[in-house]
Amino acid sequence: MMKSNRFVVCRSILALLALSTSALLLLSCGGVRGGAPSVTLQLNWVAEPEFGGFFAAADNGFYRDVGIELTIAQGGASIPAPQMVASGQVDFAVISGCQLLEIAHAGGDLIALYAVFQHNPFGVMVHEASPWKSLEALWKSDATVAVESGLAEYVWIDAKYGGKSLKRVPYTGSFSQFVADPKMANQCFVTAEPVQLALQKVPVRVFSTNEAGFDPYNCVVVTRRKFFDDNRELCAKVVDASAKGWRVYLDDPSKANNTMHALNSAMSLEAMTAACAVQKPLIETEETATLGLGAMTEARWQLTIDQLFEMQRIKSKPVPASLFHWQK
Repeated sequence: MMKSNRFVVCRSILALLALSTSALLLLSCGGVRGGAPSVTLQLNWVAEPEFGGFFAAADNGFYRDVGIELTIAQGGASIPAPQMVASGQVDFAVISGCQLLEIAHAGGDLIALYAVFQHNPFGVMVHEASPWKSLEALWKSDATVAVESGLAEYVWIDAKYGGKSLKRVPYTGSFSQFVADPKMANQCFVTAEPVQLALQKVPVRVFSTNEAGFDPYNCVVVTRRKFFDDNRELCAKVVDASAKGWRVYLDDPSKANNTMHALNSAMSLEAMTAACAVQKPLIETEETATLGLGAMTEARWQLTIDQLFEMQRIKSKPVPASLFHWQK
C-alpha cells in the first residue's frame, strides 16, 4: 500500500531561525551557463501533477525561450524547500502560503511570485460507504481520524467544529490502516492519495478543508526579496514562462506527465491523468480568468493573515502587499 510523507514538509518552519547570519552569508545560488542565467526551482515534493505546469514549461523550452536555464529540483520529506530558498541555497522554491507567512514571522524575507493553487488542495478522506456527508458532520462524530494536529488546516477545523469526540491517531503516511478500517478518516492532498486509492478500487469521499473557510494559496513560487529586487526582469520571465507552461499542461498534460512519471514511477500515468482533472478547478478559476493563471490578490492574503493570527500561528500582521508581486 502506498505511503505518503508529503505533509512532513508542511510542518512548522521555525527551524529556519537555526541558520545563523554568517551561514546565510556563505550560501549563494544562481549563475551563468552558456551565456544564459542559470537558476533552480526547488519543489516541495516529488514530481506530481501539482507541479505539472513547470515541467511543461521546461519540456517545451519556454524558460530557454526567454534566455533562462532553469533546473527543476525534486523535493521530498527530507528536503526543506522553505529553508533552502530563505537561506539562499536555491533561487526559487514552491512552498505553501502558510509557510510564507510563518517564515516572515520567523524573520525570513520571501516574496510570492506565482500561486498555482487558487484553492487549497488539503483535505480529509473517508470511505465512500461511510455515513459522513460533510466535513462538519465528520468532525462532530466519534470517527477515528488520522491527521497531523499541528497543521494549520486542522487547527482551524478543530476551532470551528470542535472535534472533541473524535478518536485521533497519529498520521504516519501509510494508508494501510485507512484501507482496512471502513470507519476511519485520513488527511490527504485531494489531487493525490484519493486518486491513487480510487484506482486501487478503494473508493473514497473527499472533504476539502476549504469547507471550514480556510483556503490559503498553495504551491506558491517564492524567492528572497533581495534576489527579486536585484533580478526583477529575470523573475518576471520565470513567471511568464511558468504561466505559459501551466496553460499548456491544463490543456494537454500528456507530455509533462510522461516526464514526471520517468522521475516518479511510484505514481502511474493513469493516476497522473486523473489527478489533472481533479486539480484543474483548483488552479483555473473565475479570478484567474481575469487576472491570469497564478494570480494573487491582497484580499486573499489578508484573509489568510487574519486567520493565522487568530490561530496564534503569527503574532503580528504583515501588510499583504508586501508579501507578493503580481502583474499581469
